[in-house]
Amino acid sequence: KVRPVGRAPGAARPGGEVLSTALRMSSRQMSSTILTSERGGKTDDESSRSSDGEDNTGAEDVLHHEYEPLEESVYGWAVSMIVRDIVWLNVGTSVPMGRAARVIDALLVVIGTILLQVFLLLAVSRLLSAPAVASIREVYGEYEMLMYPNHTQLTVNGFARGVPGYMQEERFLLMKNETAKTVCQIPLSHPWYLMSIIFIWTMTCQVELRTIFESAVRLLWVTPIVRSASEVIRSEEEEEGAVHVDGLTCLMKVVIGFLVLLPRTMTLLSLLWLGGRWLTATLGLGDVLLNGLALEFLVILKELLYNVCISHRTRVDTQRLLVKPFLETDQATFSSFFEGKVWGILSAAWAVLYVYQFQLVLPDYRWDLRVPCGKYIPVGPLM
Repeated sequence: KVRPVGRAPGAARPGGEVLSTALRMSSRQMSSTILTSERGGKTDDESSRSSDGEDNTGAEDVLHHEYEPLEESVYGWAVSMIVRDIVWLNVGTSVPMGRAARVIDALLVVIGTILLQVFLLLAVSRLLSAPAVASIREVYGEYEMLMYPNHTQLTVNGFARGVPGYMQEERFLLMKNETAKTVCQIPLSHPWYLMSIIFIWTMTCQVELRTIFESAVRLLWVTPIVRSASEVIRSEEEEEGAVHVDGLTCLMKVVIGFLVLLPRTMTLLSLLWLGGRWLTATLGLGDVLLNGLALEFLVILKELLYNVCISHRTRVDTQRLLVKPFLETDQATFSSFFEGKVWGILSAAWAVLYVYQFQLVLPDYRWDLRVPCGKYIPVGPLM
Protein backbone atom coordinates (compact mmCIF):
# COMPACT_ATOMS: atom_id res chain seq x y z
CA LYS A 1 0.00 0.00 0.00
CA VAL A 2 1.11 3.47 -0.79
CA ARG A 3 0.68 5.76 2.18
CA PRO A 4 0.08 9.47 1.65
CA VAL A 5 3.11 11.55 2.15
CA GLY A 6 2.82 13.31 5.50
CA ARG A 7 4.99 15.31 7.87
CA ALA A 8 6.51 13.46 10.72
CA PRO A 9 6.22 14.99 14.16
CA GLY A 10 8.94 17.58 14.70
CA ALA A 11 9.68 17.80 10.99
CA ALA A 12 10.32 21.20 9.46
CA ARG A 13 7.37 23.05 7.93
CA PRO A 14 7.29 23.80 4.25
CA GLY A 15 8.76 27.17 3.30
CA GLY A 16 5.43 28.80 2.37
CA GLU A 17 3.80 27.91 5.68
CA VAL A 18 6.79 29.16 7.63
CA LEU A 19 6.67 32.44 5.73
CA SER A 20 2.94 32.96 6.35
CA THR A 21 3.38 32.23 10.05
CA ALA A 22 6.22 34.73 10.26
CA LEU A 23 4.11 37.36 8.51
CA ARG A 24 1.25 36.82 10.96
CA MET A 25 3.61 37.18 13.92
CA SER A 26 5.18 40.28 12.41
CA SER A 27 1.74 41.80 11.86
CA ARG A 28 0.80 41.24 15.50
CA GLN A 29 4.07 42.75 16.67
CA MET A 30 3.55 45.81 14.45
CA SER A 31 0.01 46.28 15.77
CA SER A 32 1.29 46.04 19.33
CA THR A 33 4.02 48.57 18.54
CA ILE A 34 1.53 51.01 17.00
CA LEU A 35 -0.82 50.74 19.97
CA THR A 36 2.06 51.26 22.36
CA SER A 37 3.25 54.35 20.50
CA GLU A 38 -0.29 55.78 20.47
CA ARG A 39 -0.38 55.42 24.24
CA GLY A 40 2.74 57.51 24.56
CA GLY A 41 5.17 54.61 24.74
CA LYS A 42 3.28 52.80 27.50
CA THR A 43 2.57 49.12 27.53
CA ASP A 44 -0.87 47.64 28.16
CA ASP A 45 -0.14 47.29 31.87
CA GLU A 46 1.25 50.81 32.13
CA SER A 47 -1.56 52.46 30.17
CA SER A 48 -4.17 50.77 32.35
CA ARG A 49 -2.91 52.75 35.31
CA SER A 50 -3.31 56.47 35.85
CA SER A 51 -0.55 58.80 36.93
CA ASP A 52 -1.61 58.55 40.56
CA GLY A 53 -1.39 54.78 40.56
CA GLU A 54 -5.11 54.03 40.18
CA ASP A 55 -6.03 51.08 38.03
CA ASN A 56 -7.86 52.22 34.89
CA THR A 57 -8.28 48.77 33.37
CA GLY A 58 -11.47 48.77 31.36
CA ALA A 59 -11.87 52.55 31.60
CA GLU A 60 -13.47 54.12 28.57
CA ASP A 61 -11.91 56.87 26.47
CA VAL A 62 -9.08 57.78 28.85
CA LEU A 63 -7.22 60.99 27.99
CA HIS A 64 -3.59 61.45 28.98
CA HIS A 65 -2.83 65.17 29.14
CA GLU A 66 0.62 66.40 28.25
CA TYR A 67 2.52 69.36 29.69
CA GLU A 68 0.72 72.62 28.85
CA PRO A 69 1.83 76.26 28.55
CA LEU A 70 0.72 78.94 30.96
CA GLU A 71 -1.83 81.60 30.07
CA GLU A 72 -0.65 84.33 27.73
CA SER A 73 -1.00 87.32 30.00
CA VAL A 74 1.17 89.45 32.25
CA TYR A 75 0.83 86.86 35.01
CA GLY A 76 1.74 83.84 32.89
CA TRP A 77 4.67 85.78 31.46
CA ALA A 78 5.88 86.73 34.95
CA VAL A 79 5.84 83.12 36.14
CA SER A 80 7.70 82.06 33.00
CA MET A 81 10.41 84.66 33.53
CA ILE A 82 10.78 83.80 37.21
CA VAL A 83 11.25 80.11 36.42
CA ARG A 84 13.39 80.41 33.30
CA ASP A 85 15.77 83.14 34.36
CA ILE A 86 16.31 82.00 37.94
CA VAL A 87 17.33 78.61 36.55
CA TRP A 88 19.69 80.25 34.05
CA LEU A 89 21.21 82.42 36.76
CA ASN A 90 21.89 79.34 38.88
CA VAL A 91 23.33 77.08 36.19
CA GLY A 92 25.27 79.84 34.45
CA THR A 93 24.48 82.30 31.67
CA SER A 94 26.38 84.63 29.37
CA VAL A 95 23.89 87.46 30.03
CA PRO A 96 23.42 87.49 33.82
CA MET A 97 22.50 91.17 33.97
CA GLY A 98 19.86 90.76 31.29
CA ARG A 99 18.25 87.76 32.95
CA ALA A 100 18.30 89.34 36.40
CA ALA A 101 16.76 92.47 34.93
CA ARG A 102 14.06 90.37 33.28
CA VAL A 103 13.09 88.78 36.60
CA ILE A 104 12.92 92.19 38.27
CA ASP A 105 10.97 93.57 35.31
CA ALA A 106 8.45 90.72 35.58
CA LEU A 107 7.84 91.42 39.27
CA LEU A 108 7.58 95.17 38.68
CA VAL A 109 5.10 94.75 35.83
CA VAL A 110 2.93 92.43 37.92
CA ILE A 111 2.99 94.85 40.84
CA GLY A 112 2.28 97.74 38.46
CA THR A 113 -0.67 95.89 36.92
CA ILE A 114 -2.16 95.18 40.33
CA LEU A 115 -1.60 98.77 41.49
CA LEU A 116 -3.24 100.10 38.32
CA GLN A 117 -6.25 97.86 38.90
CA VAL A 118 -6.45 98.97 42.53
CA PHE A 119 -6.26 102.62 41.50
CA LEU A 120 -9.04 102.14 38.96
CA LEU A 121 -11.10 100.29 41.56
CA LEU A 122 -10.78 103.18 43.98
CA ALA A 123 -11.52 105.70 41.24
CA VAL A 124 -14.64 103.84 40.12
CA SER A 125 -15.75 103.48 43.73
CA ARG A 126 -15.21 107.12 44.62
CA LEU A 127 -16.03 108.94 41.38
CA LEU A 128 -18.73 106.72 39.88
CA SER A 129 -20.19 104.24 42.33
CA ALA A 130 -20.50 106.48 45.41
CA PRO A 131 -22.41 109.31 43.63
CA ALA A 132 -24.66 106.74 41.96
CA VAL A 133 -25.44 105.10 45.30
CA ALA A 134 -26.24 108.45 46.93
CA SER A 135 -28.51 109.45 44.03
CA ILE A 136 -30.48 106.22 43.91
CA ARG A 137 -30.96 106.20 47.69
CA GLU A 138 -32.37 109.71 47.58
CA VAL A 139 -34.75 108.89 44.72
CA TYR A 140 -36.03 105.73 46.37
CA GLY A 141 -36.34 107.42 49.77
CA GLU A 142 -38.61 110.13 48.32
CA TYR A 143 -40.68 107.45 46.62
CA GLU A 144 -41.15 105.62 49.92
CA MET A 145 -42.28 108.79 51.70
CA LEU A 146 -44.86 109.40 48.98
CA MET A 147 -46.23 105.85 48.87
CA TYR A 148 -46.31 105.30 52.66
CA PRO A 149 -47.66 108.57 54.11
CA ASN A 150 -46.96 108.85 57.84
CA HIS A 151 -45.79 105.24 57.94
CA THR A 152 -42.06 105.28 57.27
CA GLN A 153 -38.94 104.43 59.19
CA LEU A 154 -35.30 105.31 58.63
CA THR A 155 -32.56 102.98 57.46
CA VAL A 156 -29.03 102.96 58.83
CA ASN A 157 -28.19 105.47 56.09
CA GLY A 158 -30.97 107.87 57.12
CA PHE A 159 -33.36 107.28 54.21
CA ALA A 160 -37.06 106.53 54.52
CA ARG A 161 -38.53 103.04 54.14
CA GLY A 162 -42.22 102.29 54.17
CA VAL A 163 -43.79 100.11 56.84
CA PRO A 164 -45.14 96.95 55.17
CA GLY A 165 -48.91 96.93 54.86
CA TYR A 166 -49.38 100.71 54.60
CA MET A 167 -48.57 101.28 50.94
CA GLN A 168 -51.11 103.38 49.01
CA GLU A 169 -50.55 102.37 45.41
CA GLU A 170 -52.81 105.06 43.95
CA ARG A 171 -50.43 107.76 45.20
CA PHE A 172 -48.06 106.74 42.41
CA LEU A 173 -50.15 108.98 40.12
CA LEU A 174 -49.23 112.02 42.24
CA MET A 175 -45.68 111.94 40.94
CA LYS A 176 -44.64 113.95 37.93
CA ASN A 177 -44.18 111.93 34.78
CA GLU A 178 -40.41 112.45 34.66
CA THR A 179 -40.04 111.57 38.34
CA ALA A 180 -42.06 108.39 37.86
CA LYS A 181 -39.90 107.37 34.91
CA THR A 182 -36.75 107.99 36.94
CA VAL A 183 -38.02 105.89 39.83
CA CYS A 184 -38.89 103.04 37.49
CA GLN A 185 -35.36 103.13 36.08
CA ILE A 186 -34.02 101.82 39.39
CA PRO A 187 -32.46 98.45 38.45
CA LEU A 188 -33.99 96.63 41.43
CA SER A 189 -37.43 97.40 40.01
CA HIS A 190 -36.50 94.93 37.24
CA PRO A 191 -34.76 92.17 39.22
CA TRP A 192 -34.54 89.62 36.41
CA TYR A 193 -32.89 92.14 34.13
CA LEU A 194 -30.43 93.16 36.83
CA MET A 195 -29.66 89.55 37.71
CA SER A 196 -28.94 88.78 34.06
CA ILE A 197 -26.41 91.61 33.80
CA ILE A 198 -24.76 90.67 37.10
CA PHE A 199 -24.71 87.02 35.98
CA ILE A 200 -22.79 87.96 32.83
CA TRP A 201 -20.45 90.19 34.82
CA THR A 202 -19.86 87.37 37.31
CA MET A 203 -19.03 84.93 34.53
CA THR A 204 -16.52 87.45 33.18
CA CYS A 205 -14.82 87.38 36.57
CA GLN A 206 -15.23 83.61 36.81
CA VAL A 207 -13.07 83.14 33.71
CA GLU A 208 -10.26 84.89 35.54
CA LEU A 209 -10.98 83.10 38.82
CA ARG A 210 -10.95 79.71 37.13
CA THR A 211 -7.61 80.51 35.50
CA ILE A 212 -6.18 81.52 38.88
CA PHE A 213 -7.47 78.34 40.51
CA GLU A 214 -6.10 76.03 37.83
CA SER A 215 -2.75 77.85 37.77
CA ALA A 216 -2.48 77.57 41.55
CA VAL A 217 -3.18 73.84 41.44
CA ARG A 218 -0.72 73.24 38.60
CA LEU A 219 2.11 75.33 40.03
CA LEU A 220 1.71 74.96 43.79
CA TRP A 221 0.17 71.51 44.16
CA VAL A 222 0.79 69.28 41.13
CA THR A 223 4.34 70.49 40.48
CA PRO A 224 6.60 68.95 43.14
CA ILE A 225 9.17 70.77 45.25
CA VAL A 226 12.80 70.33 44.24
CA ARG A 227 15.90 71.24 46.20
CA SER A 228 17.88 73.16 43.61
CA ALA A 229 17.17 75.27 40.55
CA SER A 230 19.09 72.82 38.37
CA GLU A 231 16.27 70.29 38.85
CA VAL A 232 13.47 72.67 37.86
CA ILE A 233 13.36 72.41 34.07
CA ARG A 234 14.04 69.80 31.43
CA SER A 235 14.85 70.91 27.89
CA GLU A 236 12.74 69.55 25.05
CA GLU A 237 14.86 68.56 22.06
CA GLU A 238 11.94 68.31 19.62
CA GLU A 239 11.16 72.04 19.81
CA GLU A 240 13.84 74.67 20.15
CA GLY A 241 13.51 76.71 23.31
CA ALA A 242 10.76 74.53 24.83
CA VAL A 243 11.28 73.38 28.41
CA HIS A 244 9.29 71.20 30.78
CA VAL A 245 8.91 72.30 34.39
CA ASP A 246 9.45 69.15 36.44
CA GLY A 247 9.57 70.93 39.80
CA LEU A 248 9.82 74.26 41.61
CA THR A 249 11.93 75.33 44.54
CA CYS A 250 10.26 76.55 47.73
CA LEU A 251 11.36 80.11 47.00
CA MET A 252 9.78 80.00 43.54
CA LYS A 253 6.49 78.73 44.96
CA VAL A 254 6.45 81.42 47.65
CA VAL A 255 7.12 84.18 45.10
CA ILE A 256 4.49 82.85 42.68
CA GLY A 257 1.92 82.32 45.42
CA PHE A 258 2.28 85.54 47.41
CA LEU A 259 3.41 88.02 44.75
CA VAL A 260 1.38 86.81 41.77
CA LEU A 261 -1.60 84.58 42.63
CA LEU A 262 -2.77 86.00 45.97
CA PRO A 263 -2.84 89.73 45.02
CA ARG A 264 -4.46 88.80 41.74
CA THR A 265 -7.23 86.91 43.55
CA MET A 266 -7.89 89.71 46.04
CA THR A 267 -8.07 92.30 43.28
CA LEU A 268 -10.49 90.18 41.27
CA LEU A 269 -12.85 89.58 44.20
CA SER A 270 -12.86 93.30 44.99
CA LEU A 271 -13.65 94.04 41.38
CA LEU A 272 -16.50 91.52 41.40
CA TRP A 273 -18.10 93.17 44.44
CA LEU A 274 -17.59 96.74 43.26
CA GLY A 275 -18.95 95.91 39.81
CA GLY A 276 -22.14 94.49 41.26
CA ARG A 277 -22.55 97.53 43.51
CA TRP A 278 -22.07 99.99 40.65
CA LEU A 279 -24.49 98.14 38.39
CA THR A 280 -27.14 98.01 41.11
CA ALA A 281 -26.76 101.74 41.79
CA THR A 282 -26.96 102.83 38.15
CA LEU A 283 -30.09 104.88 37.42
CA GLY A 284 -31.07 103.92 33.90
CA LEU A 285 -31.60 100.44 32.55
CA GLY A 286 -29.61 101.14 29.40
CA ASP A 287 -26.72 102.51 31.42
CA VAL A 288 -26.64 99.30 33.47
CA LEU A 289 -25.78 97.34 30.33
CA LEU A 290 -23.20 99.90 29.18
CA ASN A 291 -21.53 99.99 32.58
CA GLY A 292 -21.31 96.21 32.56
CA LEU A 293 -19.44 96.38 29.27
CA ALA A 294 -17.18 99.14 30.61
CA LEU A 295 -16.18 97.03 33.61
CA GLU A 296 -14.78 94.30 31.39
CA PHE A 297 -11.70 96.28 30.40
CA LEU A 298 -10.51 96.15 34.02
CA VAL A 299 -10.44 92.36 33.76
CA ILE A 300 -8.67 92.19 30.39
CA LEU A 301 -6.02 94.72 31.43
CA LYS A 302 -3.50 91.91 31.90
CA GLU A 303 -3.86 90.82 28.25
CA LEU A 304 -3.59 94.40 27.00
CA LEU A 305 -0.31 95.00 28.81
CA TYR A 306 1.03 91.62 27.70
CA ASN A 307 0.29 92.19 24.02
CA VAL A 308 1.56 95.78 24.03
CA CYS A 309 4.52 95.85 26.41
CA ILE A 310 6.11 92.39 26.12
CA SER A 311 8.65 91.65 23.39
CA HIS A 312 8.15 88.93 20.79
CA ARG A 313 11.09 86.89 22.10
CA THR A 314 9.71 86.96 25.62
CA ARG A 315 6.22 85.98 24.47
CA VAL A 316 7.71 82.98 22.67
CA ASP A 317 9.56 82.02 25.86
CA THR A 318 6.24 82.17 27.71
CA GLN A 319 4.52 79.97 25.14
CA ARG A 320 7.29 77.36 25.28
CA LEU A 321 7.42 76.98 29.05
CA LEU A 322 5.37 73.84 29.63
CA VAL A 323 3.95 73.04 33.07
CA LYS A 324 2.30 69.90 34.40
CA PRO A 325 -1.41 69.72 33.48
CA PHE A 326 -4.28 70.20 35.90
CA LEU A 327 -5.06 66.48 35.50
CA GLU A 328 -2.63 64.03 33.96
CA THR A 329 -5.29 61.37 33.36
CA ASP A 330 -8.90 62.20 32.53
CA GLN A 331 -11.41 59.36 32.36
CA ALA A 332 -14.78 59.48 30.63
CA THR A 333 -17.09 60.03 33.60
CA PHE A 334 -20.18 62.09 34.31
CA SER A 335 -18.18 64.59 36.36
CA SER A 336 -15.50 65.02 33.69
CA PHE A 337 -18.21 65.76 31.11
CA PHE A 338 -20.08 68.37 33.16
CA GLU A 339 -17.68 69.71 35.80
CA GLY A 340 -17.43 73.04 33.95
CA LYS A 341 -21.12 73.66 34.62
CA VAL A 342 -20.25 74.16 38.29
CA TRP A 343 -18.69 77.53 37.47
CA GLY A 344 -21.83 78.62 35.64
CA ILE A 345 -24.05 77.48 38.51
CA LEU A 346 -21.89 79.41 40.97
CA SER A 347 -22.19 82.53 38.80
CA ALA A 348 -25.98 82.23 38.66
CA ALA A 349 -26.20 81.58 42.40
CA TRP A 350 -24.07 84.64 43.16
CA ALA A 351 -26.23 86.85 40.92
CA VAL A 352 -29.42 85.76 42.68
CA LEU A 353 -27.97 85.98 46.18
CA TYR A 354 -26.42 89.37 45.53
CA VAL A 355 -29.65 90.93 44.29
CA TYR A 356 -31.88 89.46 47.00
CA GLN A 357 -29.52 89.21 49.98
CA PHE A 358 -26.12 90.86 49.70
CA GLN A 359 -26.68 94.17 47.93
CA LEU A 360 -26.23 97.19 50.20
CA VAL A 361 -27.11 99.91 47.71
CA LEU A 362 -30.71 100.07 48.93
CA PRO A 363 -30.82 98.39 52.33
CA ASP A 364 -34.27 97.21 53.41
CA TYR A 365 -35.52 97.45 49.86
CA ARG A 366 -39.29 96.80 49.88
CA TRP A 367 -39.69 95.36 46.36
CA ASP A 368 -42.58 97.76 45.87
CA LEU A 369 -41.67 99.28 42.51
CA ARG A 370 -42.34 96.53 40.04
CA VAL A 371 -46.14 96.46 40.29
CA PRO A 372 -46.79 100.24 40.15
CA CYS A 373 -44.27 100.72 37.36
CA GLY A 374 -45.84 97.89 35.39
CA LYS A 375 -49.29 99.45 35.73
CA TYR A 376 -48.64 103.12 35.16
CA ILE A 377 -45.53 103.30 32.97
CA PRO A 378 -46.25 102.21 29.39
CA VAL A 379 -43.94 99.66 27.81
CA GLY A 380 -43.12 99.94 24.11
CA PRO A 381 -43.74 97.15 21.57
CA LEU A 382 -41.15 94.43 21.04
CA MET A 383 -41.00 95.02 17.29
